[in-house]
Amino acid sequence: MERINLGINLERLNRKMLESLVEIQLMINKLEFEEMMEFIVCQIIEVLGVERCCIFRVFPETEIAYLIRGKPENEHGIGMKFSFSDLEVLKEAAKSKSIVLIEDVWNDERTKNTRELIYFKKINAMLFVPVLVSDEVVAIITVDATDSKKTFTEEEKHFCLSLANSVGLLLERDLLHKEQEEKEILVILGRAAAEAAHRMRNPLVPIAGFARRIAKEVKDEKLKEYAEIIIKETGRLESVLEGILKFVRPRKVNIVLIDINEVIKEAIEITESLIKTKGKQINIERKLDSQIPSLLIDPLEIRDIFLDILRNAVEAIEEEGTISIRSEKTEKFIKISVSNSGLIDEEVFNHIFDPFFTTKPGSSGLGLASVVRTINAYEGELKVINDEVINDAQVRQTIFVIKLPYVQNNKSS
Repeated sequence: MERINLGINLERLNRKMLESLVEIQLMINKLEFEEMMEFIVCQIIEVLGVERCCIFRVFPETEIAYLIRGKPENEHGIGMKFSFSDLEVLKEAAKSKSIVLIEDVWNDERTKNTRELIYFKKINAMLFVPVLVSDEVVAIITVDATDSKKTFTEEEKHFCLSLANSVGLLLERDLLHKEQEEKEILVILGRAAAEAAHRMRNPLVPIAGFARRIAKEVKDEKLKEYAEIIIKETGRLESVLEGILKFVRPRKVNIVLIDINEVIKEAIEITESLIKTKGKQINIERKLDSQIPSLLIDPLEIRDIFLDILRNAVEAIEEEGTISIRSEKTEKFIKISVSNSGLIDEEVFNHIFDPFFTTKPGSSGLGLASVVRTINAYEGELKVINDEVINDAQVRQTIFVIKLPYVQNNKSS
């Protein structure tokens, strides 16, 4: 394996390769992600003079990959779903974030599930190149050497690495810019909400007080009914305002060193009770790494985060399905992934973290917005992946990925 170099050594590329990289940088701001993948495949085919190239959209959190692009198109199962256990080399490339070249395709254990393809397509070598966004592998490019082409030169490997790096860095730039804009908007909304909540709270107290006096003293039943309605609605409004103030005010937390897996298990138990009350057939799969280090967190606060995400997963599944929750250690973070076989509607997905956005009657719309705020306070990260259709293949899954930093010198690590 060769570790991906985030820089591009132009001296190692010929003129045709350089022109291709320039063209890719010109197109990156004009094409959507899936279109960019198609463009990459065509560039590799043309520049390397190969016949076979494809791209897998990969989800390392759930160890699943989908074939989203491929040339020749009629020889690839576009839209097919694969497990990393079926294609172990994808897992290797995704985990190592490094290029993988297999030259002994007939004897290498990693190609055992593709021997028939190797035979019929006369494949001599296979190249796997990860595409990274925010230091996470989001796709893997695969290129086959067939017929008279026996392997890939160092120049060709470096071209593929440079190409993947260019795309990954540019996509990462756009993603970080978008996240920064969202954070600035949240700060402004928070300040405005706090001011509005304080101003609205003051008149509610006398309104509710006079309504209770009216309900107690008047004899007219209709007036009593009206007064009760006022009491009920002001109470509901006070509850919403309290949620807003709780969202924007500084929190008092109880930080302790704790095993995050135990917090996750507690959240799962509560969620399983919720599933029973809703009468849904939902199975929760646990893939918890027992070797991960402890975290300095407020267990109740973090448990509430998992409960919010798990409740949303339950709501996203209509009648039956699967929720999978996984914990693992990375270089700097403990990563917890929660995936479900349901799907968030696109219109809702684009606003799920917006404060006060909700599709549930009586909700303040601050649940997931509070989740983001809490994770940011721990210097962690949260991202959501929502995929429905890839090249006409029905794919229904939503993945919440939480990263929380751990103490590097912790003995349990």
